[in-house]
Amino acid sequence: MEREHFTPNEVQEYLARIHYTGPIEPTIEALTELQRCHMLSVPFENLSVFGKEKIILSKDWLFDKIVRRNRGGFCYELNTLYSMLLDYFGFKYEIYAGMVYSRKTGVIGPPIDHVVPTISIEDDLWMSDLSFGDACLTPLRFSGLPQKQQSGIYRIRKDRENYFFEEKVKIIVDEFGHEEMAKERFLTEPGWAPRYKFDLIPRTTGNFHERLLYHQTDTRSAFTHDRICTMAKPWGRVTLSGSKVITSTYLGDNKVKKETKELLGGEEEIVKELEEKFGIRREACLYPEGSMLYGLEWRKETL
Repeated sequence: MEREHFTPNEVQEYLARIHYTGPIEPTIEALTELQRCHMLSVPFENLSVFGKEKIILSKDWLFDKIVRRNRGGFCYELNTLYSMLLDYFGFKYEIYAGMVYSRKTGVIGPPIDHVVPTISIEDDLWMSDLSFGDACLTPLRFSGLPQKQQSGIYRIRKDRENYFFEEKVKIIVDEFGHEEMAKERFLTEPGWAPRYKFDLIPRTTGNFHERLLYHQTDTRSAFTHDRICTMAKPWGRVTLSGSKVITSTYLGDNKVKKETKELLGGEEEIVKELEEKFGIRREACLYPEGSMLYGLEWRKETL
């Protein structure tokens, strides 16, 4: 499958969407600001899966959804569209395939399950992943060394032909100030939890279609169970999971304060939270049959 390319006008729309005002050039400074702006502007969300909206990994479909409808998406969508922006900037990039570790069980998932964008700048290789939970705000260098960011401490560790994206286990602070280590099912070393494993075999968008369909339709995928929407903030992160809103405030020293609010006003309150906290308008989404908002929106191809 050939790579698709943006027009200059599309790039300007995209950059306005993420509030990027820097130069269009293939430097680590530009890449760092691109990722930071994207993370603070575009949510990771599964609302298309929840609403049975068919996801199409084409430039036009993704651009309409993410840029013009002010939506987000999951890794297949966000990282695919982002790679076209990297191409326009002149970056030398590849996308690789990751195998994700379950946070509930610690078991590693199937191959070709996560899109991993990497960029080569001079003599360094960088990972710039927009769509993995509460991870990095800025790119990670392939160095094997711990790299501290506002959201946590991370590293990319090599083991033979494979690479592991790992996170230093966070310290969770509750509303009363009590501290405890985050619960992790599997550690590669004391204090380090693997998030996904990948190799450096270049992939194309077409390689991910099978797993995309799985995550849209199979009840074994967590994405099919309920709404998920999360976005970075200058002070931390806000997440909607089902009918709960979780606020994560980064305190420094790898500590994060977690506060959970239960939404008791039903779907109307959930939709209001999506608009107020993530900028997602109710008319920009599809809704499943049985929803009070079913039939409200414009029609798109459904599953």
